[in-house]
Amino acid sequence: MTSITGFVNRLGKATIRQALQGTTAEARANAVQKLGRDLRTAEMNAAERAFATKLMDRICKDVSCLVRRALSITLQNSRNLPRHIALALIEDIDSIAVPILAASPILTDSDLVDVLQSGAADKVRAIAQRKTISFHVSQAVVSFGDGPATAHLAANDGALISQETAEMIADLHADDDLIRDAALSRHDMPPAVIAKLIHHSAGEVELNLKAFPGVSSSRAARIASDMRQRAQSYVIGENWPEDRLRDYARALDKSGKLTPRLILRCAGRGDIRFAMMGLSLLSGQTLAKTRVMVLASSGLGLKALALRARFTLPQIELLSACVQSYLSVEHESRIPSAAKFQLVVAERLISSDLDLPEYISADLLDILDAHAGLRQIA
Repeated sequence: MTSITGFVNRLGKATIRQALQGTTAEARANAVQKLGRDLRTAEMNAAERAFATKLMDRICKDVSCLVRRALSITLQNSRNLPRHIALALIEDIDSIAVPILAASPILTDSDLVDVLQSGAADKVRAIAQRKTISFHVSQAVVSFGDGPATAHLAANDGALISQETAEMIADLHADDDLIRDAALSRHDMPPAVIAKLIHHSAGEVELNLKAFPGVSSSRAARIASDMRQRAQSYVIGENWPEDRLRDYARALDKSGKLTPRLILRCAGRGDIRFAMMGLSLLSGQTLAKTRVMVLASSGLGLKALALRARFTLPQIELLSACVQSYLSVEHESRIPSAAKFQLVVAERLISSDLDLPEYISADLLDILDAHAGLRQIA
């Protein structure tokens, strides 16, 4: 028995005949599904591969889209799908092309970009959901795709997104809530783009509020400003490395959004790392020197820094209280997690004799409420 004869027998002569000559599209499609399942992981020698390629060529030319789709679905993840057949399938109608575009490891970046340039919506969205996407392809998705495609890309952790592509997303789709939320949730989104997205979102809120009956322009501006600051402080990840914190603080400073009030907000939430980064920039001191001055037991260094950073006297008093609460909790060395650490700082601040500003009190209450909710769920 020759190699090809054995291979044909393993696939099933009747199945091959049905796939090529079945009297109905449904019968041929069912046979193609069976062949596809056998072929997708089969180990083949050169002769067997040549036979399988001729077989798939014939199937790919079937007049019925049902049959061609069966081939696409069953071989979408397979490296046994010949490249020329994969290219033919992605030129087919959407229902046949999409499975290959979304998953096939055979396609190159060049193949994908050629499809993206066509602007075919469903095909572009399929590419945006691939398990891994290069920087080049990600940029092409944003350039040639629509909002849903960009949303899929932004939510895809396997997609590599460069600074340039991230800025394109912010510039082209900042008005889209779905894209903005997906972009902000990415761990690799450049800090400058995060700042831009938050600023734009707050601007949208302000415009909508101004159009609302009974809301004055000044009140709309105050609400939007408060929302912007809360978002700017809450978006900071507790595991952000120092260079990411620095880039984010610099982006805020460049746009005039790094203010004593924002630094206080972060300090009140127990985020002393960002508070020190912000103080360093606003006071013109190095981060190393800022750390020494903030953490000094006398508190005089902190006050000197805060004055250089243009904090008011009440703001300096509050900042000192935040730092002292943080240091006392840290000194006890009994807090098991960052979230619990933040909770204890919040509890001590809100139970203090300080006349806390409303925006700080609101943040502290949010922290307490969130932990109370978690306890109830547990």
